[in-house]
Amino acid sequence: MTSVWKRLQRVGKRASKFQFAASYQELMIECSKKWQPDKLRVVWIRRNRRHCTKLHGWQPGIKNPYRGMVVWSVPESVDITVTLFKDPTAEEFEDKDWTFVIEHESKGRRKVLASVDVNMKKYASATPAQYDLILKLKPLSVKVVEATLKLTLSCVFLKEGKATDEDMQSLASLMSLKQSDIGNLDDFNDSDEEGAEDRKANVGVGHAIPVTGPGPPTMRVQDLAWRPVFDSGPTVPV
Repeated sequence: MTSVWKRLQRVGKRASKFQFAASYQELMIECSKKWQPDKLRVVWIRRNRRHCTKLHGWQPGIKNPYRGMVVWSVPESVDITVTLFKDPTAEEFEDKDWTFVIEHESKGRRKVLASVDVNMKKYASATPAQYDLILKLKPLSVKVVEATLKLTLSCVFLKEGKATDEDMQSLASLMSLKQSDIGNLDDFNDSDEEGAEDRKANVGVGHAIPVTGPGPPTMRVQDLAWRPVFDSGPTVPV
C-alpha cells in the first residue's frame, strides 16, 4: 500500500537514475575510558537496502590508546544506484538520504557506534563527478566520544525518464518496509556504568565536510524528449 501511494504522488514528475560509489580511506573512532572496539565495518543503508564493507581491526593510537584508526591501504569501494525525483519545473531534485553507519562486531553480535545522513541530491551530477569527503558522525553509543569517516564519493548519471516508469522506480520503494538489518542502537546504553541515559540513539545526525571543495559544478539534468503514444486503430466493440 505504501509503494502504491508513493507512485501516485510521483505522477507527472521526472526521475533520474545515478550510480554512486563510496571509496573508503580512513575511519577514526575515539572511545571513552575502559573500552576499545575490536572489529568494525562501515554500512551504507537506506531502509532495508544494506551495503557493507568487510570487517577491519581497529588500531589504538600511541599517544591516546582510546583514539584509534581503521586505515584502508587499498581503498574499499561500495556501489549503490539511486533514483532521484523532481517536478518538471523544479530546479533541483527532491531530498533523499542514505546513511553511513559504523558497526562493531564481537562474538557474532553487532552494535551500532555512530552514523551520519548524506543527502544524495547534493552530489548528483549530469557529468561524472568526484568528491573528497570527511564525514563527522553522530555517536550512538555512550562509549563513543568522536567518530569521523574519510572517503571519496563519485557519481555517474545513468538515465532519465518518467517517475512512474517501471525501470525508473526506486528499489527502496519497491521493497517492503521492514526493520533495517543493522545492530541494536540501544545495546550500549543498557550496560554503561558512566550514565548518560539522555543520549538517545537518533540515527543520521551528523554532517559532511568537503576537503577539496564541492568538486565539479553540479549540472542540471535536462529532461529528454519523449515520443507521443498513438492509437493503433479503432476499437471494435464485442
